[in-house]
Amino acid sequence: MVHDQNRAKEFDERQLLIRGQVFWHGLLVAVVLLVVNAMLQVDGVMWTSGFAQNIFIVLAIVAVVATEAILRGSFFGRRQNRWLVIAIFGIVGLAMIGLHTSGALDTVGLPRSDHIAFIVAGVMFCCMTAVGIAKELFERRAKED
Repeated sequence: MVHDQNRAKEFDERQLLIRGQVFWHGLLVAVVLLVVNAMLQVDGVMWTSGFAQNIFIVLAIVAVVATEAILRGSFFGRRQNRWLVIAIFGIVGLAMIGLHTSGALDTVGLPRSDHIAFIVAGVMFCCMTAVGIAKELFERRAKED
C-alpha cells in the first residue's frame, strides 16, 4: 500500500516547491512581455502581426519555464521518458526554423516579421533541447563518479 502511494507521486516536496518558483518566474515573464508589447502597440510599433505576437509571447513563456525547470531538476517526473521530450523540443524547433527559412510558407502570405518571430521561437525550442541534453549528460556523468 505504501509502495503504491510512493509510485503515484511523480515529484517530491522539493521538486514541487521548485516548480512553484519556476511558474512564478514564468508569470513574471508573462507580465513583463505583455506590458512591453502593450507599450509598443500604444506607440504604434507593430513588430509583427497580432497573431504572431501572441504566439511568440506564449512560446517565450514556455521556453523560460521549461528551461528553468530543466536546469533546476524539476521538469521531468521519475517515470517520464526524458529523451523523448527533449527530442520533441528539438524537432519542433528545427521544424519552425526550417519552415520559416525555406520559403515553404510564403504562399500563406505571412509578413516577413512573422517569419522572423517564428524563427526566434524555433531557436528558443532548440535552446531548450540543448539545455535538456546538457543536463541529462551532466547528471549521467555525476552518477558515474
